[in-house]
Amino acid sequence: MRIAQVAPLATTVRPDHAGSIEGLVWLLSRELAALRHEVTVFGAAGSQLPEPVELVATMPGPYGQNGSPWTWYACEWMSLCRAVEQSARFDVMHAHNYLWSVPLTPLAGCPMVHTTHIFPGEEEASMWRQHPDAWISAISATQWAAYPDLRPAAIVPHGVDLAAHTFRADPDDYVCWLGRFQPGKGPLDAIEVARSLGLRIVLAGPENDYFKEAVAPRVDGSTVEYVGALDPVQRDAVLGGARALLYPVHAPEPFGLVLIEAMMSGTPAAAFGVGAAPEIVEEGVTGAIEPVGGDLAPAVERCLALDRARVRDRARARFGADRMTAQYAALYTRVHSADTFAPVASD
Repeated sequence: MRIAQVAPLATTVRPDHAGSIEGLVWLLSRELAALRHEVTVFGAAGSQLPEPVELVATMPGPYGQNGSPWTWYACEWMSLCRAVEQSARFDVMHAHNYLWSVPLTPLAGCPMVHTTHIFPGEEEASMWRQHPDAWISAISATQWAAYPDLRPAAIVPHGVDLAAHTFRADPDDYVCWLGRFQPGKGPLDAIEVARSLGLRIVLAGPENDYFKEAVAPRVDGSTVEYVGALDPVQRDAVLGGARALLYPVHAPEPFGLVLIEAMMSGTPAAAFGVGAAPEIVEEGVTGAIEPVGGDLAPAVERCLALDRARVRDRARARFGADRMTAQYAALYTRVHSADTFAPVASD
């Protein structure tokens, strides 16, 4: 099958951008090519794609770089239009550009699949309602739950590269928190939970004003350690070395990639049951869940008793890149062969 992937333009499409949508497009493209599909990626110039994936540079760089517009939606719209101009040479085109691609569906020369990797709002719902035959996939059941009249064609959770995650049967003596420093992500909650259990905690993420004002004063270098922003190798080491990942997120999220990254190393996750977390974390298997707003400490204690090999094996079965790719490939086949849109509850 000739498959086009249209990447967003916040950054280039590269393997070291794991965690970004562009990194996901890189991984999906590599896996599809390994299945002998002909894959083309539309994205920013400077993207580094695995052989034999073709790159079509729709913009000279990411947002505001090398002559690309600073306005993100102008970049996305121009990139999508250039991709759709070439769509007749593909069997299916998959756009990952926040659903800005949906209005272009009737103009495309091949069937299109559309995915947003964040929570949709009223604008996205309106675009879909105006094009009810659009093939839209979700990354979790939670993602579109606020719009029960809109049923995705498939639910395809994110997957990760198994080779990029190292199993640690015997972790070091700490728990960890990784993410963007925001109140809703719960870094202060994670610190307090760790202290209440007498556990050392390692925090990781890029510095910002909230970190400097609220988090840094609590970092003492011993019971609370900050290790900065991490590259993929460092991220693997910190997650794999932890006894548990603390995920005290209060605001719903459509997915939690760090949860599955930790599990791939055998590290269980303690999370509040909000957003997609209950879809990802299996109580008593890969982690533990507590009601949002409650005390996460009991979940952490349950995590410490789990079999790390079982955590790893279950994560590999549910969230490996091979599983994600197989589900998308099946969706592309459905889209290519279908006369009309036929949504399903899940795949």
